[in-house]
Amino acid sequence: MPEAGGAVMSLFTLLPLLFTPFGPAPLEKSVQQCQKEQSAELRLACYDALGRVTATAAAPTQNETGWRLDEDAMSGDMTLTRQAVPGAAFSVACLNTITHIRVRMTLPWEGESVTATTDGVPASGNWFVRDKGRLLEFGRGLPAIDELKRWSGQHELVLASASGREVRIPLTGMGEALKPLRQQCRW
Repeated sequence: MPEAGGAVMSLFTLLPLLFTPFGPAPLEKSVQQCQKEQSAELRLACYDALGRVTATAAAPTQNETGWRLDEDAMSGDMTLTRQAVPGAAFSVACLNTITHIRVRMTLPWEGESVTATTDGVPASGNWFVRDKGRLLEFGRGLPAIDELKRWSGQHELVLASASGREVRIPLTGMGEALKPLRQQCRW
């Protein structure tokens, strides 16, 4: 019976996890608290509770225009994402204060060239085909920032391959959605 009493007492150590605001320091303390649990079952329950709380704290936000903002709980890096048609996800990220523009493809891109237009007007051709055609990446840093500024206020970005494949990315609301990322990347 002493084991049951110890288990109940140890369960009380899990309760603070449910009400703890998470940042880097409290998260580290909570992990250390879980590591101190003697029982493997209680240790696992502690980690599970910790995972549920941090997942809730770092839940992405999505605005009414379809933009979704994610923030990495550990690094603070931000990624703004929007689904594109057909089968692609457009993202703008601030990683280590460097701006990145990427399009992740579900089906590989054919060829090595990408032609871009915004609202029918030719845009920069600074795109690279990576990861066996599964990733289209625009130049990083200042070139990416300059292009994002040009795209703000536009309605649609169209990426086309030499074979005629097109990916259409709605840009409506991007300027407003970019504000937190712009602050983080200091532009």
